[in-house]
Amino acid sequence: MSVDINSISSESEPLTVKSNGNNELKEDPIKCNGYWYTLLSKVLPCLHWMPKYNWKYLQCDVIAGITVGLTVIPQGLAYAQIAGLPVQYGLYTAFMGGFVYCILGTSKDVTLGPTAIMSLLVHEYGNKDPIQAVLLTLLGGCIQLAMGIFRLGFIMRYLSVPVVSGFTSAAAITIGFGQVKHILGVKTTSSEFIPEVIETFRNIPQANVWDILVGLSCIALLLLLKLANRTTTVYATDRKWQRIAKRFMWLVSTGRNAIIVISAAAIAFAIHSQHIKSCRVPDCLTLTGNITKGLPPFKPPEFTEKVGNTTVSTGTLVSRIGVGLAVVPLMGFLESIAIGKAFARKSDYNLDINQEMIAIGVANIFSSFVSSYTITGSFSRTAINYQSNVKTPAGGVFTGFLVILGLALLTQTFYFIPKAALAAVIISAVIFMIDFATIRRLWQVNKIDLIPLAVTFLVCFWEIPYGIIAGVVLSLLLLLYPVSFPRIQVTTVSSIADVHDNKQCLVVLVHSGLDYPSAEFVYNKVNKEASANHGVVSSVILDFQHVSNFDYTVAQMMEELSEDLKRMDMQLIVISAYDYVRNILVRVAEPGSIEFYKDLDEARSVGRL
Repeated sequence: MSVDINSISSESEPLTVKSNGNNELKEDPIKCNGYWYTLLSKVLPCLHWMPKYNWKYLQCDVIAGITVGLTVIPQGLAYAQIAGLPVQYGLYTAFMGGFVYCILGTSKDVTLGPTAIMSLLVHEYGNKDPIQAVLLTLLGGCIQLAMGIFRLGFIMRYLSVPVVSGFTSAAAITIGFGQVKHILGVKTTSSEFIPEVIETFRNIPQANVWDILVGLSCIALLLLLKLANRTTTVYATDRKWQRIAKRFMWLVSTGRNAIIVISAAAIAFAIHSQHIKSCRVPDCLTLTGNITKGLPPFKPPEFTEKVGNTTVSTGTLVSRIGVGLAVVPLMGFLESIAIGKAFARKSDYNLDINQEMIAIGVANIFSSFVSSYTITGSFSRTAINYQSNVKTPAGGVFTGFLVILGLALLTQTFYFIPKAALAAVIISAVIFMIDFATIRRLWQVNKIDLIPLAVTFLVCFWEIPYGIIAGVVLSLLLLLYPVSFPRIQVTTVSSIADVHDNKQCLVVLVHSGLDYPSAEFVYNKVNKEASANHGVVSSVILDFQHVSNFDYTVAQMMEELSEDLKRMDMQLIVISAYDYVRNILVRVAEPGSIEFYKDLDEARSVGRL
């Protein structure tokens, strides 16, 4: 689900959090220079906006929190289906993050909770086991917290945009096809993508017409209401009735998930209560069914599991999670940070990346105590939060209270929600996650980057971690290629010093830095050019104007090269070198084996060219 954040104009400036070292407020900073306050405010970013909180901010945050809450409740029920867990776990996942992030988060816009991609990863590594999924939440949160404390956010730099785009697009297709069975009203036994698709199509003859009708109708209405949001921009020239109509349309479009799910449940309940013979619920519609009532108990996650007469140990549960302990925390952090950065740029404030990692980690740890599966930032709900003119992270608190209210009072009504309606909510959201825009831009700008994108995309249909690893490895190889094989331009110039012998000079321009992987390539390249011009060239000039990094291995190579050239009666000359490059060569090479000049003109002035 995506929202055009450029079409929203706030009526007043929001209270934002700056994270430039001391995390100063955009508005008047708090005049408190005490050491302990400064130290505490770095740990608890909420101290920057709480002293400035007022009635106006409260009003905006309540409206934004309730609006997001109306979206996360149906989404939570739907995303639990993706995770392979009972639907109430989607709501367990939807409320604790807002309370924790309000205290520790540095973005006013980000909302934490269940997402489609994270639900898919939980399905992959939680094995449809609530105990294992909740344990994954706790362990993943601990890993994220540790990474934030040790300031390891830089690790995410190795996940390039093509890799993330390939993973996201593959995840969207996997999630979407995974919901087709609910639209058709059929059951499948396979949990892998390709076998599940094949099994779903084989079961089409057993499809339920009523489920298809409800599912397709919900998808159509959700897409229409999403498109209607494009007409809700309020202009200064609009009349009062136009403003009211547009705001009403925006409210309907924003709350479309809740409206559609409630309407579908109402229809199912009406059929049931009227005892319609031609369509008896649940015979004609596949319903969500009974779910556990009330709030989850606040307790530590279970580290063992009873299966029949045997007890599954903690080690066994952790081994079943496997590489999920790396994939889930990293992808959760990546998703949330990408969203936070996008809206931070829009609202002109900065994110403290490591503090965000701490906030997400602590939120997951606390969420595991209420039987939540892994949470992260949601783009669709963050966009709604931004549109609703949220002022501070406190908006998440009101979202949490609304979800708690729903758990406490409304769980009985969830029985009549058709699974096809929840599947429609998911499909209408993930269909916009397929990243055609990045593919188009890469084709126009740098086609080589399409390789890691395509490999990640395809391999993720087999195994998600292998897809990500393959994409990262390919990206690193593409990064290392120019380091190992730098671009070199070779030209010849006439030598004034040897004009009577018709001698020339070979000028080798290196277009990048030189590190040890490139030493052998440069050595062979220069040697080959020099040998091909043996007897014609009197000196080889290395132009280092673009060489900004240099190491000992390359310097040793230069010493060997100078000796080889001397045997061919050639002199090695280096021009335009940075001081530290020249100093390394002076210390490594034999005195007089390499000559240094500022540029070609200086070499000519002393008769070396």
